[in-house]
Amino acid sequence: MDTPNQIQLTQKDKERYKKEIEAIDVNIENSIIKLIPDKLEVLISSPNLDNAQLQLVNDVAKLYQFISTYPIQSKELKQKILFALQYFVDPNDDIPDSIPSLGFIDDAAVVRWIVDDIIDDNIDIIKA
Repeated sequence: MDTPNQIQLTQKDKERYKKEIEAIDVNIENSIIKLIPDKLEVLISSPNLDNAQLQLVNDVAKLYQFISTYPIQSKELKQKILFALQYFVDPNDDIPDSIPSLGFIDDAAVVRWIVDDIIDDNIDIIKA
């Protein structure tokens, strides 16, 4: 992977993911949250993390902290966050994590898309 800015989801990908987000059962929150620290550790322990992987670690950590710390009232917001975290912990997502140098590229793209979407949707709150 090169830089996070070079990773792009297609409109077709986004539409497919939006349907998957809508289908997320928010009751999976505790089971997903339990998996995040170990998965982050796997990624962090990889030698020679590139910029996109570092951004992925940062983004996942922020989403993890947010959902673990703050009571989220919006079902849609919770579904977005859980989708991103679930995608990150799934070793067999669109590009399996076991593929060297490529395995986390889709994770970085999906998680960054969700982070950007949350920021865009909540810009008034963030600026306050």
